[in-house]
Amino acid sequence: MNKTTSLEIDRRHVFITHATGSIGSQAVREFLDQGCNVTAHDLSPVQLQTSETDRLCTVTGDVSDEDSIKSCMEQAQQRFGPIDILIANTAIADENQAYRIWDLPVDLWDRSYRNNVRGTFLTIKHFLRAAKGVQESQAGRELDNLAIVITGSECTNVGEVGYSDFASGKAGLQHGLLMGLKNDIVRLNRKARVNAVAPGPLDSSLIEGTSNGLKTESQATFPPQRPARPENVARAMSFLASHRAAGHISGQCIYVEDGMQGRLIWKENEVVKTFDPSASLSLQTIPPSMPKPPRNKIRVAVSIDLDAVSGWLGTGYSPENVLADYSAGFFAARVGVPRLLNMLKKTGIANKVTWFIPGHSAESFPQEVQQVVESGCEIGLHGYAHEGAYSLSVQQERDILEKCIEIATNITGKRPVGYRAPLYQVRESTLDLLEEYGFEYDASLTDHDCHPFFAPRRPPLQPIDYTKPASSWMHPIPSSSSTDQNTSDRRPLVEVPCNYYMEDMTPMQYLPHVHNSHGYVDVRVIEQMWRDRFLWIREHESDPIFAMLMHPDTSGMAHVIGMVERMIRWLQSWGEGEVEFMQTGEIARWWKEKTLQK
Repeated sequence: MNKTTSLEIDRRHVFITHATGSIGSQAVREFLDQGCNVTAHDLSPVQLQTSETDRLCTVTGDVSDEDSIKSCMEQAQQRFGPIDILIANTAIADENQAYRIWDLPVDLWDRSYRNNVRGTFLTIKHFLRAAKGVQESQAGRELDNLAIVITGSECTNVGEVGYSDFASGKAGLQHGLLMGLKNDIVRLNRKARVNAVAPGPLDSSLIEGTSNGLKTESQATFPPQRPARPENVARAMSFLASHRAAGHISGQCIYVEDGMQGRLIWKENEVVKTFDPSASLSLQTIPPSMPKPPRNKIRVAVSIDLDAVSGWLGTGYSPENVLADYSAGFFAARVGVPRLLNMLKKTGIANKVTWFIPGHSAESFPQEVQQVVESGCEIGLHGYAHEGAYSLSVQQERDILEKCIEIATNITGKRPVGYRAPLYQVRESTLDLLEEYGFEYDASLTDHDCHPFFAPRRPPLQPIDYTKPASSWMHPIPSSSSTDQNTSDRRPLVEVPCNYYMEDMTPMQYLPHVHNSHGYVDVRVIEQMWRDRFLWIREHESDPIFAMLMHPDTSGMAHVIGMVERMIRWLQSWGEGEVEFMQTGEIARWWKEKTLQK
């Protein structure tokens, strides 16, 4: 594999057993570095020093107990979804002792086989059962990167002098399991693979049980070996786990010792004992380091519309509105705002979001709005009383804009540069005014769903008048409204896209007198829709943005705010290299600078 080629296992879910040992803990770090979600398993609680806590799940259990390993697999799937890769890392049970078979304690034999043979079997069994269940639930669609890597102590290098005879027997059983599984696993998943890694021996001076540092006869007469470093073993694991890198390898064991990585010691139908590098096949496909793959960075624009009571006065007005309706507006300001602020602070993005605040909300709920300002966020305008532009005269629009500029400047100490039209009701006169008053961006239109664009400068589109001849409306959009962003129809004002599919209120807030409200949609439906949008955009668009619009009325509700937090943490789990939370104004400036440089 070329050194610059990615392993392409980022976002895969990896389950690692015996994760507290030197090799297991290094494997956890390696797969986290590769961008994977990792479940670390061991008999005792797993405590690992890492900053990637959002992509790390720890479970405690006994691999030799079937109910325990099954439960741990279920816990892992609940956290990160289907398990793609299993690292069946075996424990060392005092195997550095050079026991001969006649001196081998029975309890050591039992412990070794229970952990390393029975435990390996049960772990693989329930990993494959879980994969089978996932594929059946997906109408037979196979998991893309189903891989098993079996690893053990240095004794897996079978039959070499200085190692315990019982370890050779254990490795032989593991080899038999590997060979049988190699042929069986493809019946479950045609591209699935199973391989093994055999770490080289420990330095003889570190072997426990030698007297006064003296070597046994067998140790003294055998050629010296170089101990395997855990990071080299972990790197071999990640290589074998990658379908992109090692999809052509199955049923093999790679022997790893310092300076001699990549020697095959298991071949088809036999175990090869060798110390002569020329007698084995040297794999040049494991590079000395695995560079992280380039990321398609996504800029996330989280924004909150603090409509509060104003939403019921402007676009949400109905002669049938009652006190209970207005009460929801008080809830938004006095309950929803503090809840959202606490959640945003807890997730670390309170100063990376934009609040669009109507003037009525700012003046009616000054304490709550002051808390918003103090969070360090950006403040944008959102009308005064959530008025719909198509209900206003141009002069009324101007008066409202000037009043709201004054209010925002007074509470923040600086002039606002961003605007979102109430109910997305922006018209040509609105854009004219925003341009006249020096606004940098608007967030109301959706000519594109994941890329900013320049606001259009075009005449109003005329509806069809069916009282007139058909020839009066059968004509294309005027040529001055060309979609070519390099033509003169564009304004200096940047549009940061947003619409109903990016927001919470329409599906999850019941508005009694609004025809398109729902209110009883399961939050997980919206969460999954947002995730699906993100995943498709990530895969198919270059340098995209991802917008999430919330309302304290909706996302402040007890059954919704937990979902929003899950979504934010899920986005954060992709890492800073792929996802960056930014204020809407920052995104507008970044995009404009990038675009004008072309």
